[in-house]
Amino acid sequence: MRQTISQRFIAVIVMVALALLAVAVGGCRGGAASVAATPTPMPASGQYWALVQRAQAEFAAADFAGALATARQAIALDPSQNTGWALYRQASVAQAADAYLSTLPQSRYRLPVDVFVRDRVNHTKEWVLIDVREPDEFAAGHIEGAINIPLRQLLHHLNELPSSKTAPILVYCHSQKRATHALVILHELGYLKAYNLEGGYEAYVNWMKTHALPTPGPTPTPAPDEPDYGC
Repeated sequence: MRQTISQRFIAVIVMVALALLAVAVGGCRGGAASVAATPTPMPASGQYWALVQRAQAEFAAADFAGALATARQAIALDPSQNTGWALYRQASVAQAADAYLSTLPQSRYRLPVDVFVRDRVNHTKEWVLIDVREPDEFAAGHIEGAINIPLRQLLHHLNELPSSKTAPILVYCHSQKRATHALVILHELGYLKAYNLEGGYEAYVNWMKTHALPTPGPTPTPAPDEPDYGC
């Protein structure tokens, strides 16, 4: 009888142990399933580089606005990384350049000397003249009423530019090369009616030597195939 009781006691203990073991194993499995069901958040560094890669892909696809926005998100996530800032600068410049080139007129904002002289004689347009040559060149001769702002110092004299972004501006240098750089900068600054004197100061001087000033009167209407150089 005692042996039977002992055997039953042992059997009960074994059953309880097996039950506890089953619960423990099941709990572990359940916990593992629970963890697998909830995605592990990507570390901040991983999110940053994922955004960088996306911005690079958008830039390569010429989606500069998208690249700019994505780079901005990356910078907000980790402003200490240089890659996001570099992408932001590249996308910003590319977006502005693309807007400039896509709207570039056939004349490329070049104003012929005779049109400028005609405007002056008739007072049809009061051009703001900016001479981007060096001071010694300016002192040797310039168009009357011009402001001398050397090309390399242009952005240091913004207070001398018109307050209105729609003011007609005419930039010139000796032969038009330096003035072309200034023209792009002025358009990027938002001056919508900035033009470049075609041929520069040299062309102006030569024209004045070989032509009489036009008689004041209405400015002729451009022919249909002639670029409209007006503002």
